[in-house]
Amino acid sequence: MKILHVIYDDIDNPWVGGGGALRALEINKLLASEHQITMLTGKYPNALSGQVDNIEFVRAGSDRNYLLSRITFALSVPFRIRKFDFDLVVNEFSVFSPCFCHWYTTKHVINTFYHIIGVRALKKFFVLGILAYIFEILFLRTADNIITISPSVTDKISRNSTGKTIRCIYTGIDKNLFKTIPEDGGYIAYLGRIDPYMKGLDTLIKAFSRLKGKQMKLRIAGSGPSKNVDKVKSLVKEYGLEEEIVLEGRISDEEKMEFLRKARFLVMPSRFEGWGISAIEAAACAKPVIGTMIPGLQDAVLDGKTGLLVEADSDEQLSAVMAKLWDDKVLCNTLGEEGREWAKNFDWKTISEKQLAFYLEIIGKN
Repeated sequence: MKILHVIYDDIDNPWVGGGGALRALEINKLLASEHQITMLTGKYPNALSGQVDNIEFVRAGSDRNYLLSRITFALSVPFRIRKFDFDLVVNEFSVFSPCFCHWYTTKHVINTFYHIIGVRALKKFFVLGILAYIFEILFLRTADNIITISPSVTDKISRNSTGKTIRCIYTGIDKNLFKTIPEDGGYIAYLGRIDPYMKGLDTLIKAFSRLKGKQMKLRIAGSGPSKNVDKVKSLVKEYGLEEEIVLEGRISDEEKMEFLRKARFLVMPSRFEGWGISAIEAAACAKPVIGTMIPGLQDAVLDGKTGLLVEADSDEQLSAVMAKLWDDKVLCNTLGEEGREWAKNFDWKTISEKQLAFYLEIIGKN
């Protein structure tokens, strides 16, 4: 089968490089042994086209800056898609670089949809947020074949849709994470994209400022556009936390294992999250996770079993729960042990097989 996978994100993209990119790459690497895979991704500085791991990478759009890269990628896809010979298009939908591939071709299209942003898009970027809000509504009304990665998002779409084929297929993790030996390095960890609003880093820093004097350290690992990094640095300075908060920047897979295994716990204060792969990675390292009660993340973190959940936007709740978990090492260890068992459910091979089965189901239906 010839598969064209359309996704703006890429694991080497310095502006994003998130869990969606990792999921697409890991699944495609496994499928590429028997199928012809082409990934059409956004362009970024020093991005190269060519074959890697039996996958053909083609870059589209501009690499001049993050915003222009996203816009030009979305605008170029309708024209680029006509140049490929394929049996199936897999389209990773994003409201900030929307590609309606089911409009651009008569071939089979399957869309991957991670999370519902809704009116929160207006709070992130007012003008662009209006467009993002409209794009999401258009997508959910017109796309027929959808893959989600969490039960809560699947349920939310299903309740408002009829005649669509929707399948929840989880995200996997690196098996080597289970080999790590947990250690308490004396810090709280954040691992993910540097996006103050979407990822709730503004809430996290404000919550952490309430705990000043408890001899706590917060280490933030991840990358993002320079303006987002500058915003986080500004918040750290505003709350006088330069000695307590360390920005690690982007870290390698090996560094990530060490980072997670030594953390006391991971915190994910997101306002929206498709699933939260970092939550499962931390669990595999036997570390509990503090997350928010939002679709996606509330599925990845089992409240009271593998971690603790708080309301999104509540720095007061987040602060109280961080203090509780920091002080209660017995609870920390218990949640971490349960988390490691939970994480064993997420294997890339099984997930790639389910993904392929859905591809064949859709092709067979039509």
